[in-house]
Amino acid sequence: MERIYKLRKQAFLEGRPILREKSFELLLNIIKEKQPKSILEIGVNGGLSGIAMLLTSPKAHLSGIEIDEDCVKIAKNNYIDFNVENRAKIFLGDASEIIPILTGPYDFIFLDGPKGHYYEYAPHLLSVLSKGGILFADNVLFRGYVDGKVKTPRRYNTTKHSMERFLNLITTDKNLKTTVLDLEDGVSITEKLI
Repeated sequence: MERIYKLRKQAFLEGRPILREKSFELLLNIIKEKQPKSILEIGVNGGLSGIAMLLTSPKAHLSGIEIDEDCVKIAKNNYIDFNVENRAKIFLGDASEIIPILTGPYDFIFLDGPKGHYYEYAPHLLSVLSKGGILFADNVLFRGYVDGKVKTPRRYNTTKHSMERFLNLITTDKNLKTTVLDLEDGVSITEKLI
């Protein structure tokens, strides 16, 4: 796991997006506790979070969605470097087109894709999430705009409203148990009860 942390640091220094430190630790703690067998990752990037999840849950298989072809190449090389290529596959394309045709079931879903689409994705993701499964979403407070800590620039209003609708959906559905944490850029952890 030490290599993962080094690669994460390198990616950060190169300006590539990575899951922030405390959120990453929380993600791995939940994976360690739940030991999911099937993981879905929306927003694979270089594959480091996926690899970390697979190393933390040795019996798991991961399916990832990534739109950037260069990221897919990097992720696939990283999977090989960490000997998890037989447990990880990537769907190259737009998550808005891929998510509705997924069949699942998934024990754990890590949502870290385009923020303005979380609400659109939610019904599909919840339908393929197994009973007792976890939907872990990053950036749900979106730069402090969603909880009102920071005034929202006009260009982010649509994303903010979509995220508010997503949070409303996962916190009011009686079939779900959701915790929203004011951690870094905001994390929601949703358990599917039924």
